[in-house]
Amino acid sequence: MIKTERQNKILEILESKKYCTVEFLAKYLYVAPITIRRDLTSLEAEGLLVRCYGGASLPEYQNREVPFDLRDRTNSSVKAELGKRAAALLKDGDTVFMDASSTVRHIIDYISPEQNLTIITNSIKALEKLKEKHIRCYLTGGMLLENSFALIGNVAEKTVSELYADVCFFSTQGITEEGLITDYSEAETRLRCLMMEHSKRRVYVFDSSKLGKRFLLKVCEASDIDDFVTDAEVEFS
Repeated sequence: MIKTERQNKILEILESKKYCTVEFLAKYLYVAPITIRRDLTSLEAEGLLVRCYGGASLPEYQNREVPFDLRDRTNSSVKAELGKRAAALLKDGDTVFMDASSTVRHIIDYISPEQNLTIITNSIKALEKLKEKHIRCYLTGGMLLENSFALIGNVAEKTVSELYADVCFFSTQGITEEGLITDYSEAETRLRCLMMEHSKRRVYVFDSSKLGKRFLLKVCEASDIDDFVTDAEVEFS
């Protein structure tokens, strides 16, 4: 297992267990404890975990902005599969809203210039990937939210309010078992709601770690969504 893959796996384990010892991680990943300690030191330097006596835990981000790098590297293999499934919903020539979530960004890996898509996004990270693949893209503009590489605020909202799309792909930090979809970011929530309002079809993409979690701000209800792309077993009435 290469270093980056191993460190991503450490973050996925911590997301599930909240705290792990060096010894547990070493046995689980079949490496020496000194290798795990180096990985933990590296990840702590990036602000992605907190070293504790004998182990590590994730920082507490309830109702606070979670750094993009942490979101992007947590459950990355699952998000990649969800991105592939979401991309399969697109038709050639579609105009698409994509929010700045790490989950939605994986969709870009499975689309091509030959599909003649137009992507509208507030994500700097998404823009970089779209440029590499030579896919037509509009950036919303707006104020940069540094930890999320997302553009927000009045300028972004004005841009979205004047555009219309066939599909809106978005994700959030939580969805309850009853289907209440929530997030922690006020500015990103307003923008997501505008994207949904200006789309024919709304697709919510989320991995199972989001299920059963509720955050400060309501985004929408499950009944407002046309399609769910998830690895969780859910059924909303």
